[in-house]
Amino acid sequence: MAYFASVRRIPNIAYAGWESVSFMIFAVLMFVIPISFVSAEFATAMPVDGGPSVWISKAMSPRWGFMAAWLIWVQMCFGMVTVGAAFADMIATMLGAKSLLSNNIFIGLIVIAVFWLITFLIIKGVPITLISTYGTIIGLFIPLAVLLIFGTIYTFTNNPGVFEAPSLSDMIPNAGDIGTLSRLSGIIFLFAGMEQASSFANRIDNPRKNYPRAIILATCLTAGLFTYAGLITDSLVAESKIALADPAQVFSVMFNNWGVGWITIIIAAMIALSCITEISAWTVGPSRGMLQSARAGSLPPVFQKTNKRDIPVPLMILQAVIVTAIALIFVFIPGTNGVFNTILTMAVVLYCIVYIFILLSGFIYRKRHPNEKHAFQLPGGKVGAAIISVIGLIGVGFVIVTSFFPPASLKPDEHAGYILFILLGTILLTAIPLLIYRFRKPSWKVAEERTDASVAKESADS
Repeated sequence: MAYFASVRRIPNIAYAGWESVSFMIFAVLMFVIPISFVSAEFATAMPVDGGPSVWISKAMSPRWGFMAAWLIWVQMCFGMVTVGAAFADMIATMLGAKSLLSNNIFIGLIVIAVFWLITFLIIKGVPITLISTYGTIIGLFIPLAVLLIFGTIYTFTNNPGVFEAPSLSDMIPNAGDIGTLSRLSGIIFLFAGMEQASSFANRIDNPRKNYPRAIILATCLTAGLFTYAGLITDSLVAESKIALADPAQVFSVMFNNWGVGWITIIIAAMIALSCITEISAWTVGPSRGMLQSARAGSLPPVFQKTNKRDIPVPLMILQAVIVTAIALIFVFIPGTNGVFNTILTMAVVLYCIVYIFILLSGFIYRKRHPNEKHAFQLPGGKVGAAIISVIGLIGVGFVIVTSFFPPASLKPDEHAGYILFILLGTILLTAIPLLIYRFRKPSWKVAEERTDASVAKESADS
């Protein structure tokens, strides 16, 4: 659950209201389970570092493997801007400065400052990632438990009608309302990165039986708890006032009305810690994946360099520059919710392209290695594997299509700009890795693959 669940996503779920129930069912059945199962099959067949880029390289070609590594790296830059925006709102909440919650300049500058600070600390070897375990417990599980328990109590005493059984029409999205369907992306991003958990398939007893159980339990538990948390938030905060970048908003409503608003400050500090945890973890991970691609000759030699702590400094500096450029969108474009939605959707689309490659690679790898046995295989044999992969492709394709629908937080005259941004951004960011790979030079690989003799000679000379 800690791989993908985040309290920061609750406002996105609340924004969908009762329709979030249908979106969650769709996410679990058509998105999470197919991708998780195919990823686990790959992870047990190729228990090596690299994840999706390695799987796709071996199943399809190194070109598409490099593209996957690139897209995971670039989408992280968009995703971390949304995390930084939540961190900025937590700082504003802790300072008691509500005016800063919708101040684009403040949010943009905090995003830039915190990302550069974390990048600098990691490069210098400060063990900031060691807080990840405590950050997850303090910043995810405690706030979620507080919201579920006290939110239920507050709702029962102030708005008990919320718990009445909804009609079927309340839970089914209006297909004619593109603003409604666009909310699917925000919910899907709750599960982004789920394939990373597939590495655990190699570490458990009887993975063929237990891994599917674990994935289904984790995703259903996450979907159930977060849908309920979203409905509580929706009952306490009017839809028109939900701030997508402010997960502490619902706590503020509860505790301010109870006269203990200081508790919100503590919750905000906890969520801020989880944001730091998430940024520090994602700052290094995708860069290491790109480092492997660089060492394979897909990037110029400068990006193969690491410091004495094996940190890919040039890649991390470049991603900080990219994050800065994206964060400036908050500074120059008004409307926090609209900007937040646009940046989040861009990350979802890029990650979904990676998932398409993973699912297609599953088809190809099984065809090329039909008799290969490994710890986890998709249930149902060849037919079951084909059905699961097709379901996943349909689900991912639907998410990409609905991502182009302008969210309701945007004004009608902003719709064209939104669609153009997502479309051109997707084309540009998928074309760049293909161009880099097409014009790569043989010397890029030679620079990294030196012989043992030359290494020994250099060591002796030094």
